[in-house]
Parts: sequence; C-alpha cells; structure tokens
Amino acid sequence: MNLFKTTVLAGILLTGVLVPTQGYAQTTTPSSDQKTTIFDYKKELKLTDEQEQKIRQLLLDLSKKLQIEQAKLTLANAEIEELLKKEAELEKIKEAVNREAAIRATITYIDLATGRQINAVLTPAQLKQWREIQEKARQAQKQPKSAPAR
Repeated sequence: MNLFKTTVLAGILLTGVLVPTQGYAQTTTPSSDQKTTIFDYKKELKLTDEQEQKIRQLLLDLSKKLQIEQAKLTLANAEIEELLKKEAELEKIKEAVNREAAIRATITYIDLATGRQINAVLTPAQLKQWREIQEKARQAQKQPKSAPAR
C-alpha cells in the first residue's frame, strides 16, 4: 500500500475511533420518545445484566470491525474515482470494483454474524419476543406519516 493510502487509512481509523458510533440493533429512525435498540426493551425482554454485557461487547466489537471496513471502503471508492478520472483500462476498473464489492460483502457478513451472535445470547422466549418487537417496528416504518392536523 502506498504512503498516501496508508496515511488516509490511518486518518479515517483515528477519526472513527474518536467519534462515538450510533447504537446497533436500531429498529427505527430515532426520535426523542422512540425506543430504538434492544437495550430500550431490556425490561420487556427481561435481559439479565450478563446478557446486556455480552451484547454490548458484541456491538463494540462490531463497531470496531465496521470502522475498519468503512475505511477500506472509502479507499476503494477513492481508487475507483481515480481510475475513472484517468480513464484507466477497463480491466483495472473491474478489479477495483470487485475489491469494493468484496468489502461491501464483508460488511454485510460481519453485521449478519453479529446479529446471530446476539440472538444466541437470548433465550428462545426472549428471541421470539425480540423478533416480534422488530417486526412491529418495521411495520410502523412502512406506515405513511399522517399529515399534521390543521
């Protein structure tokens, strides 16, 4: 990796480490009165302190991995833009696009794997209830927002 890419990657990673990330497991777009993460349903799900701690650690690990992959994705996109500007050979562009797609696939996989790990922390009853909560939230998102009354 050349010096420029290394410097950019280091900068992105440092910025990502210093900037707090939003909570994972969001079911809806947050607002002040909406519940958005599994932790907002701690009482309903009867999560133990140990379960909460395990889930928080999984999400922290996810956040770190995603920051790294997002940095790689930023570099891959910059590379594609550079190749396009230079009107590089199509084969080189194809290789860069494939690298970018592989990074996106990795991000999706990491997210799915973490979701499965979180599900494994829950009891069967908690998992059933959590899936019901998520489905209700998805349905609520699909509902059109009503216009304000005049």
